[in-house]
Amino acid sequence: MIYLNNDEANQEKYFSFINDVVGILAITLSATALQFKHPQPFAYFFIFVLFLWTVSKIKNYSAFARINRKKYKGFIGGSFLIWKMKIYLLGFISLTLIASGHLSTESIYTVLNLK
Repeated sequence: MIYLNNDEANQEKYFSFINDVVGILAITLSATALQFKHPQPFAYFFIFVLFLWTVSKIKNYSAFARINRKKYKGFIGGSFLIWKMKIYLLGFISLTLIASGHLSTESIYTVLNLK
């Protein structure tokens, strides 16, 4: 891919990292948390660790945020930005639902009609 500047190249590396590595890890940790009798504290801990890891990978956050505000304007831009982080968001949403008690093995079995 051709990038206009080094910032865009760094952004693509960052999005690739959080979507491919952190996102898959978040989904895996969601499944792991559900194995415990009380998954909520584990989900909170996993969210905390993954959030710190995600934030630590942004080199220059202010420049990163400024570029993204210019590049992804409006609903279409926001949708494109969300699409670039789909696995990451799915993992964090599932961990958040587990931590809040809205997602459990019982609810998954009920939705899948397995119980």
